[in-house]
Amino acid sequence: MPSIIFLETYKSGSSREGLSAAKSLGYKVHLLTSNLKILKGKEDFLDVDEFHLVNVKDIDLVKKTVLEIQLKDHVAGIISFIDSYVFLAASLSNELCGTPLSLNAYKKMEDKILTRKQLLDDRSNPFFFILTKDTILKDFIHQVKHKLPLVVKLPSSCGSKNVYLVKTVAELRNRLLFLRYHFDEDLLIEEFLRGPQCIVEVIAQNGNYSISALVEQEITHKERFIVTGYSISNEVDHALENSLIAKANEVLQRLEFVQGNCHLEFRFADGNWKLIEANPRMSGGVMNELIKEAYGFNYAEQILHLYLGNSPTLNKTKEENVYAHYLTVSQPGKLVKVTGVQNVLQQSGVIKVYIKPVRGDILLPPLSMGNRCGYILAKGKTKAEAKNNAIKAAAQIKFHLIPL
Repeated sequence: MPSIIFLETYKSGSSREGLSAAKSLGYKVHLLTSNLKILKGKEDFLDVDEFHLVNVKDIDLVKKTVLEIQLKDHVAGIISFIDSYVFLAASLSNELCGTPLSLNAYKKMEDKILTRKQLLDDRSNPFFFILTKDTILKDFIHQVKHKLPLVVKLPSSCGSKNVYLVKTVAELRNRLLFLRYHFDEDLLIEEFLRGPQCIVEVIAQNGNYSISALVEQEITHKERFIVTGYSISNEVDHALENSLIAKANEVLQRLEFVQGNCHLEFRFADGNWKLIEANPRMSGGVMNELIKEAYGFNYAEQILHLYLGNSPTLNKTKEENVYAHYLTVSQPGKLVKVTGVQNVLQQSGVIKVYIKPVRGDILLPPLSMGNRCGYILAKGKTKAEAKNNAIKAAAQIKFHLIPL
C-alpha cells in the first residue's frame, strides 16, 4: 500500500480533512508531529496509521524520519496543510518522492516581502515600504507617516498573527518597536485598502490554472484583521468575477507558479483587484467543508491527487449558497460550558455547528484566526438567506465564562 506523509495537523479544519482524504483514497497515512496532545489523543485520529514524534522544525531530523519510513513503505508524497511546514514538505516531496512542485513560487508566497518584490510593477500590488533591520526608525516613520492608515506585517505572518492596522504615528511606532524587539526580520508596511475581499482557491497543473472556488470574506477591522465570515454563492457579478480570475491568473504567472495549489486573497479597491497575500496551501478552517457543501467535491482529495501525480477533477455536482460564520468572544475568560448548540442544529438551513474549545480552556477576544471559537455552517435559497441563517444561529450560541 503506498503511503503519504503529513507534516503536522490541527485537530480540525483543512489539515485534519487532508488526513481523512488520504485515507479515503486508499493510502497509508503517516503523521510527523511534535504535538504531544495529538499523540495522547490518538483515538481521535483514526485516519492516521502511524504517528512519529518528531521536532518538525528540525529539517535534518524530519528528513531522517522520512528516509526511515521509506525503508519499509513506498512514499508517494509528502505534504502539509499547515503554513509553517508547507515549503518544507514540498521540498522533501520533490527531493525524496520526485514530485514536480513549484518550490520557488512556494518560497515567494511564504515570504510576503518576496511576493511584493516579484510583483513590483504589477497593478495588483498596493504601495508598500520595507523597513530593514538597520533602518533608523525615526527616519522611517517620518518618511511614511503621511500615508497613514497603514498595515504592518511580519513577512512570515499567517492567520492574521503579527498583522496590524495602525492609524496614528504612535500606533505605528509602537507596533514597529514591538516587532523589532521580538523578531529579527525586515518588516513590511503596506497601504490599507478598503473594499470587498475575496479568496481565490487554485490548483496549478503544468502551468494550467483551475479555480476551485471564489469565496467572499467578511472581515472585522480592529487592531487585527479577523475573518468572521466566508460565503460561496452563484449570485455573482460575472464581469467582476471574470476580472478577478484574470488577475489571479496574471499574478500566478508572475510568481511562476506551475505545479501545486494555493489561495490568493484579493481586495477590490479603487476599481482594481489588489493582492492582499498569496499562500501555497488551501485556506484553513472551514474551507474544505464550505467547498464540499457548495459544490459537492472534496477539495482536499483533489489537492492530494495533484501532489501524487494524478489529474485533479473539480467537477461541481451541485451549486448551493453556503455561508460560514465564525464564533468569537468579546471578553477573556475560562470556559465553563457552551449552550444553544442543540437548538441551533434544529434551525432551518444549519448544516453544522463546530465548537473548538472544551471546558476549562481560556478564551480570548480574537488577536489571530486561532482565537476563533468555532463556526456555524449554513445554506439558503439565496446568498442573503444563507448568511442570515448562519448569523441567526450564531446569536443563539453562548459561551459561559469565568472572568479572568
